Amino acid sequence: MLIGCLAAALPAAHAQGALTPAQSAWAKAESRNVEDRFVAEVAAIVGVPAARVREAMPDERRITATVARLLAALEQDLGEPLGEARKAAIHAADERRKRELAAIGARAAQR
Repeated sequence: MLIGCLAAALPAAHAQGALTPAQSAWAKAESRNVEDRFVAEVAAIVGVPAARVREAMPDERRITATVARLLAALEQDLGEPLGEARKAAIHAADERRKRELAAIGARAAQR
């Protein structure tokens, strides 16, 4: 999943030229931090451990509707629907995650 996120986050940097190894390492670490924050936020929303959310996360390289699949997996795991308020909060967290990942490429090129 991280590789797909990193690849999606770096087009702006590649348009400006190749990243140095240090910039690439920073971008990879920053992408991992963004993903970790997303998992922690979803875990808090749902009320389950972060490890449980991470297990429910689909492989983003193959799945286009990541949040829809995550919600379905969490509901199946919990055995109950999440409710509209929690689903909306998870969607909002995913939008923040996507914005943060998209900004990493430009920030990496400036480092």
